[in-house]
Amino acid sequence: MSAKPHFRVAGIPVRIEPVFWIVTVFFAFNLQDARLIITWVAVVLVSILVHELGHAVALKVYGQQSSIVLHGFGGVTVSQRRLTKTQSILVSLAGPLTALILLGIPAMLIRDSDYGFELQLDYFTSGRGFGLWPVIYFAVYVNIWWSIANLLPIRPLDGGNVMTELIGIQKARILSIAVGGAAAVWAYFYSDEGLRYAALFAAFLAFINFSEYRRASQGASAGSAFDVEGLGLGGPSPRGRRTSPPPARRAGRPTGPPTRSSESTVSDIPGGVDPAAAESFAWNLLRRNDASGARRVLQRSTGPVGPFVAPTIAVASGEGLDALVAAYLANPSGPSNLVPATIAADTGNAVMLARSLAGQGAAGLEAGGSLQTHLHYADRFDHAAAVGEVLFPVSGSNAQTAFDTACSWARAGDADRSIAWIRRAVASGFAAPKLLDGEPDLDAARRHPDWATVRASLD
Repeated sequence: MSAKPHFRVAGIPVRIEPVFWIVTVFFAFNLQDARLIITWVAVVLVSILVHELGHAVALKVYGQQSSIVLHGFGGVTVSQRRLTKTQSILVSLAGPLTALILLGIPAMLIRDSDYGFELQLDYFTSGRGFGLWPVIYFAVYVNIWWSIANLLPIRPLDGGNVMTELIGIQKARILSIAVGGAAAVWAYFYSDEGLRYAALFAAFLAFINFSEYRRASQGASAGSAFDVEGLGLGGPSPRGRRTSPPPARRAGRPTGPPTRSSESTVSDIPGGVDPAAAESFAWNLLRRNDASGARRVLQRSTGPVGPFVAPTIAVASGEGLDALVAAYLANPSGPSNLVPATIAADTGNAVMLARSLAGQGAAGLEAGGSLQTHLHYADRFDHAAAVGEVLFPVSGSNAQTAFDTACSWARAGDADRSIAWIRRAVASGFAAPKLLDGEPDLDAARRHPDWATVRASLD
């Protein structure tokens, strides 16, 4: 998946993958009317986004940052998920309950009211393709029935996540196999033709859970097939920053977050571990602040892993920055997730790391820019801004660095510093007023009393 969000809702990054549009249109193809298909796609988009925002807002209540990706199977809310069992259950339930309360139940009440009957009568007698009635009808279908389906105890649906927390992952897999199989049979034989796709989907989930259960029973590593290591990090964006959203902790279900991969522990891992699996386990353990566990995982790897894993473990263990500096210099575009930047910030080493990189020529400056980008995307805004201040005097693109630093200070809530860095950006040659006006990160700066003066300097 691409790393760059398309927009933000209440500060939460959202990306819509192309396959989302393809699958959503495919499910509506039997409607045959292009106007109804457009209405269906719009209702599904809003409904799934509201569902995922329910998860994301619940995570924010518990101090967790997150991002949303809408994909072929619906949506996923990605975050580090450092939660207690009770908190995790509430986060899982927040998605379907939000969709039910905000969209499903109101739509159902309108549908069943006299006003709803008038809408239905008007729609079918007027001959208009567009109308409020299809919106109400689709909203009930998606937000009532899909929300109820998401509460079934099948991993990685929301109900399956709840059962995983309550009874453990292996028992939850057994329950998922049984309920998924039963749901597939019912949807195929006892529902209308429009639900045949649901039978295939339920059977698919049952099969995946069976495969994971069998592997775990045989002593093999059985990390979740639904888990996502993270949204991929590309090279620098055209603006040179923020090329990745936060690291993924849950993924792969129609409209709710999947079970946490942290269910797999070091004791589950066999003596010889494939390097890719070892690296994935190590990153997940680092996300749980278990540096010693991550180190033990690497010791069991049958081959070399990525260049950033061991150095990040060293930083998390208080063993210094030398290895991480060397890894950044050898790979200036940075690591494939946000864990190294997050740990550098959380251990108080981000600025020191930036200083070490800034004096290492072009490779060091590129690596420092990657660090600044990743810190911003990890929502370590004050650290990202401080790194930008280190890089600015030696940067080959002072205007860009100053602009990025201004964005980070604004997101950190320091509008005074943000305005000061916008002034530096303008003094260094920044000349993109539309970017200044449209950048969501600068919302706090645009409310500053000096904004109008700064903005006028670009006219």
